[in-house]
Amino acid sequence: MTVFHDIWGWFDFAGRPHPGVQERNAPRLAAALTDLNPMLGVNAEPGEATYFGISGDLGVETPDALEDGSGPDVTDRL
Repeated sequence: MTVFHDIWGWFDFAGRPHPGVQERNAPRLAAALTDLNPMLGVNAEPGEATYFGISGDLGVETPDALEDGSGPDVTDRL
């Protein structure tokens, strides 16, 4: 599975925190992956890290915040 949006993570692609967006969407991704496990007969495995993020068992991992509270700005690759 591949995702192409920043709605699953704590930060948007510009590095701005958007916890409300993440709190509404990350549980939906986790639920979808949880539902797929028994349907496919295997447990989802995190994929390789990319420039845009790191996958976790049931979603997207949160990167470390910078000193100003922002996250990584990855808009240069959009």
